[in-house]
Amino acid sequence: MNTTMRLFTIKLRAEMDGNGLTGIASVFGQVADTDDGPEMFDAGAFDRLLSDPDNDTVSLFNHNPDYLLGRQSAGTLQVRAGAEGLHFHIPDLPDTQWGHDVGVLVARGDLNGGSVGFMPGESELRSVDGLRVRAHTDVARLRDLGPVTFPAYHGTNGSMAMRSLTEFGRPTTARSQLIRARARVMLPERSPR
Repeated sequence: MNTTMRLFTIKLRAEMDGNGLTGIASVFGQVADTDDGPEMFDAGAFDRLLSDPDNDTVSLFNHNPDYLLGRQSAGTLQVRAGAEGLHFHIPDLPDTQWGHDVGVLVARGDLNGGSVGFMPGESELRSVDGLRVRAHTDVARLRDLGPVTFPAYHGTNGSMAMRSLTEFGRPTTARSQLIRARARVMLPERSPR
């Protein structure tokens, strides 16, 4: 098993609703061109992690542990697998300078990248549209996910949004991945900090 931490980026739309950040950290079945060649995640790649009660993923701004946005074990980050990809939700961005900055920058469309930091587990090589693609079938560890200024690479369409917990549903577990967010913004009135 490869124990090197990897980063994975996809294009995303972004919107804001209140102070909660919601998005898709990984779009299943979409090929992304990485430094290590074409890669993708299968729909079940995160299932084992999502069912593990000891899995504790964090959300970081720019993968920097100094800019913590949420943590699964604290209930401030929720992660679940959906039909199109790996969804995450931060119900309330922290009342910190960087939490406020992230919310403002996502709403403006300036912060339009996202990312997942993970350790590969099981994978297989496949031919997709004539490309030899590494398909991740079971991720060993999902360390962090969150918005980034400069995504490592571009991928496909997904969704990052600021919205309410009722739209997100209940979380199951945590995982991480790089996300490139293409902003589609819906910004309600925000109270000044």
